Parts: sequence; structure tokens; C-alpha cells
Amino acid sequence: MSSISRILDKCTRSGAEMAEVYNITGNELKISVRDGKVETVTKAAPGGAAVRFFSSGRMAFAHTTDISDRAIDELVSRLSNLVTKTSGNDNIKLPGPISGILDFDIFSPGQAETSTDSKINYLNNLEQLALEYDPLIKHSNGTSYTETATTLNLANTNGLDISYESTRYKVGLSVAAVKNEEKFPGEGSFSARHFEDLPSADEIVDLTAAKAVRLIGGSSVDSGNYEIIFTPGAARSIIWGLIYALNGESYLKGSSFLAGKEGEKFADSALSVYDDATMPRGIASRPIDDEGSLSKKLMLIENGTLKTAMYDMKTATKAGISTTASASREDYKGFPEIAPSNFYIAAGKDKVSDVVASCRKGILVETTQGWGLHSITGQYSAGINGILIRNGQSIKPVTNVTLAASTEDLFRGIGAICDDLTFYNKYNAPSIMIEKMKIGA
Repeated sequence: MSSISRILDKCTRSGAEMAEVYNITGNELKISVRDGKVETVTKAAPGGAAVRFFSSGRMAFAHTTDISDRAIDELVSRLSNLVTKTSGNDNIKLPGPISGILDFDIFSPGQAETSTDSKINYLNNLEQLALEYDPLIKHSNGTSYTETATTLNLANTNGLDISYESTRYKVGLSVAAVKNEEKFPGEGSFSARHFEDLPSADEIVDLTAAKAVRLIGGSSVDSGNYEIIFTPGAARSIIWGLIYALNGESYLKGSSFLAGKEGEKFADSALSVYDDATMPRGIASRPIDDEGSLSKKLMLIENGTLKTAMYDMKTATKAGISTTASASREDYKGFPEIAPSNFYIAAGKDKVSDVVASCRKGILVETTQGWGLHSITGQYSAGINGILIRNGQSIKPVTNVTLAASTEDLFRGIGAICDDLTFYNKYNAPSIMIEKMKIGA
């Protein structure tokens, strides 16, 4: 009998009406390089098991890294005592066995098998390429590399027993442009399930160092209404608010500007939003969510109309609907909670160059600071850095200004959604043009 089966069996013998084991094992390598020198090389084997013990509508939770017989006995004994002291929950459910598990090509161990020296050389070359990009790039905060290989097994007393493997590769670069004693950062991180799916070194530099060169020396602009073009990185300030607004728990509590608007067209028809855990090679793709429900592609917003929010089993039961398989755990030590997988705003057909060329008075926003889209009010507010555009021409870098818009101006004022969507992170968006937003110095 496997250790997971032993845990479930002991839970049942100790009075559990349902029990679940979430077990994760893996290997992780982290490397950081700065100024051509290795700063850190760390290897780890993170992992452990978490157990949920259900009895009489109550739940107890514990986790461990020791799954010896003695440790399991002590763990289950502790859970059986603890469950009598917890409050009841009528919404507790666990899935049963499932079939039709698909392979989304999320396991690629080849790069992990290459030498550590070759990975260090890759980081050194990336840093050097960035430093040579432009004379203004004079400072490096370093490059980083992380690779993780994970095996996850999720089983419960309802007959669910699923295991799958995954890999993740992440590369980061941070440099700074320096001009007249002013410094402006250019940084970013990029993730993929397969190392070869990461952007090339030249692309990474163009997405980081080049941004620092463009934006250094920025100044304020006159207050007023501007056309605003969010680049993909800056558009994440909209994504964050949508993620929280589309959380089923927030939706049910009314603490979302989208609460009660299911079936309502609240945005321009150009806006469609998805959460897709089934995307081939997707950085957050998975065959099941972290409760064991079969993964799916969710259309959350279709052509400006709210279709659904994201739900785990608990909130779905409250809402009287089926789970959307949106349960996720930070690691084995945490409870499953609602969280997106590959969350994105769908690409449009417009070219960024055409949108910029058509802009009469606007700002191409490249970075943001602050809240962005507020998930409760639906209003937008952030500090921005970008490029002033007049009659289709780049005029100067812009900084030290705030950008704001009402829900109406932001979502109904979408003038264009571009075709430059990429998937180097969990949450992504293409460039988006808003016809009118207010700038305040």
C-alpha cells in the first residue's frame, strides 16, 4: 500500500467520512549572476503532504514532510481530535474519480539535465548582451534562472487518485539606464514549461533594457484627457483588478464591481477574457485543479458581456452551480483557494504601430505603479511611465503623472485591442487602447 493510501485508510479508520491527501515532491535549482560573477547557486527538494480530514460537516487540516508510519499515526490522531473543535461547513464536498485526463505537454526535463556551468554561461551572456545594448545601460542588478520539476499526487476517499509531472523554467534580467545622474530600471521575468519556449536573449533584452533607454529622462505633461495605449506589461494593471473582480467569493459577497452583472454587457465588444488551464504548454496549465476537478477553459467575459466568475467547490456549492475547477494552492502547506490559471485578455487584430500612428494626443504607457483597476469600485488609478504621442509621433518620455478613469470610460472606451499577446507569465494581455483617460500631474 502506498503512503497516500495508508494515510487515507488511517483517516477512515479514525472516523473520517471523507479525507484527502495532497502530496507534492520536486527538485528546484536557482542561480543568480551579477556583474559576471555567480552570486548564488542553490538546490532544494521542496515538498510534503497535506491532509484534509472531514467528519460531521467539519474539516481539520494538517501538513507534514514526514510520511513514516509513526508520523502518519500521529498526524491522523491529531486530525481526528482537531476536527471536533472546528466549526461546521455545509458546503464541504470532494470530487470523485475522473476519466479523460489530458496531457497538456507541461513536462520537459531536458534543460534540467544540462550542466550548471552551461546555465551560468547563459546568464553571463544575457547580462553582457544587455549591458552592450546601449551606452546608457550602465548598471546591472543581475540575471536569474530557476528550474523546477514537480510531481503532484492528489487522492481522496471518494476514489480520486491522480498524479502528474510538470516543469517550469524562469529567467529574469534587471538592468538600469543612467543619464545625468538619473537612473531608470529595465527589468522583467519570463516563464515557460519548456525552456525553448522562453523568449530569445535578444527578445529579453528588448523587453527590459530597451525600455529603460526609452523611458529615462521623463518629465510631466499637462493635465487633461488623453488617448492611452497600454503595452502588454502595463495592461497587467487592468488584469489584476479583473482577477479579483472575477473571484467567485468576491462575486458572492458583492465585493466586486461585476457582482450581479452576469449576462450584462458592461464593456466594449472587443473585450473577451479567458482563464484556460488546458492551454498546451501553458505556464499554469494542469490536468486537474488542486481539489481534483477536471481542468477546463473558461470564457469569463465574451465580447464585453460577463459570462461567469471563477469558483472552487465551496463557493460553487454556495452559488448552486458546478465548480469551474479554479481551486489552487500556493504549496502543500496551504488550503485550496480560488485563483486563476492562464488568465488573459484575448488578442485583437490591430497592430500596435497602426494604433500609435492614429493617436493624436496620447501616451503609450509602459510601466505602472499603484493600484490600477480597483476590483470593488471598477475605477482605475495608477502612476505611469510612458511615451507622449502627438499625431502619431513619439515626442518624449513621460513620468511623474497619474492616470485615472471611471469604469465606464475604461471598459466602454476601448478603442483597440492589438495582436501582440504572449504567454510568458500566468497573467497576460495584449496592448490595449482606451479612447479617453484623465492625466493629472
